[in-house]
Amino acid sequence: MTSDQTNTAEGAVERHSEAINDRDARAYLESTNFPFTYQNYNGVALTVETPAGYGAAAPWPWEIILGTDPQWHHTRFDAVDEVARSVSSAVFKITLTRIDNAGRDSGTYEAIWIATSQAGHWGIQYRHNLGLRTG
Repeated sequence: MTSDQTNTAEGAVERHSEAINDRDARAYLESTNFPFTYQNYNGVALTVETPAGYGAAAPWPWEIILGTDPQWHHTRFDAVDEVARSVSSAVFKITLTRIDNAGRDSGTYEAIWIATSQAGHWGIQYRHNLGLRTG
């Protein structure tokens, strides 16, 4: 993918998920727009105002995942469906499967991710993990 293709809402989803899988703080911050909000099915909710808010003040996303799924190795996206779009934002329903350290599927989840464009830069600004997929 060229740099022009990555600066899209879809490119932001891809870059953001790769950064989480790689546990790459720099790439994660580059794929995020601020203030960033994360909400989880189990009650975790946080807003990080600036990149400096991560670390001591707010856990990195891979730390949150490992807190609920200690054997998590990486996440595979099974489906990325666009729900709504405007000039400055796009909403995606994502179906994802967590893969454990042994390479086995450890759970399929659904999430809502919102990408926004700020000063011409597409990044993820909101993620909500809906929890384990039913049905």
